[in-house]
Amino acid sequence: MFLRLLPTIKSQLYITLLMTGFISGATAEAPLPLIDAHSHYSYADTEAFNPQQIIDILNQNSVAKILITGTPNRGTNQLYQHAPNRIIPFLSVYRTKADKANWMHRLETIQEAKKALKNGIYQGIGELHIFARDQESPVLKELVILAKQHELPMLIHADAEIIDKVFEIDPNAKILWAHLGTRPETELLQNMLDKYPEQLFIDTSVRDKRFLGSLQTNGPTTNTLQPEWHDFLIKNQDRMLAAVDTFSVNRWRTYHKVVKDIQTWLGDLPPEVAEKIAYKNAERFFAIQK
Repeated sequence: MFLRLLPTIKSQLYITLLMTGFISGATAEAPLPLIDAHSHYSYADTEAFNPQQIIDILNQNSVAKILITGTPNRGTNQLYQHAPNRIIPFLSVYRTKADKANWMHRLETIQEAKKALKNGIYQGIGELHIFARDQESPVLKELVILAKQHELPMLIHADAEIIDKVFEIDPNAKILWAHLGTRPETELLQNMLDKYPEQLFIDTSVRDKRFLGSLQTNGPTTNTLQPEWHDFLIKNQDRMLAAVDTFSVNRWRTYHKVVKDIQTWLGDLPPEVAEKIAYKNAERFFAIQK
């Protein structure tokens, strides 16, 4: 069990928003809640936003819970201590940004991870950036084994070959594949989901413009979920998790814009599907108890 016994997401979010003044009145209806299944609170973020300011951003955007990982882990720890009922802390193996490119070659990574896991707060490992050329990394193998020993899911930013390798090491691994993978193509993704029908989940972070028909950063060209992605999301409605990915300070500053895009494409799905992707699948993946 990765999280303590917690109230339901809907009731918790309603109470939170009511108390913070985001909604008012006894009959006010809470907006569709979200669990942001992939975001960061790294050193630069801690300099720009204190923990309460982060929680304020979540409240303003109907985000009940958020997966947080940071470089270094100090920010994640601070945010979790400030609001343990809102934060899903994942262990980062990055000491600095430089480790993003070479962690899989640092043998010290495993011992550092073992030491960090002793504090008992981490509910997963990642985000791990690793690509096909490094699939035979002994550090990757040992980290997968470590996750298995601690019964922790992994957030992985990787090529499909890496996902295959992780499941080769541990067929029962539990993986959240970041950003619809490095090749966000429905045929490839469907093949991978079919290959690993129980243990592989996918987060939608940074793909909202693609869903809405534009790869430009100045906004979607339509307000309609593209047919290919509409069909894909409905078919895989039990395996997709909505996410923002605050990969920079500016991403926190524009968090509301990203959430608006997410709510736009969620709104083009049947309500029961939208609820699964918005928060229900995350409840299952992170074993949030009702």
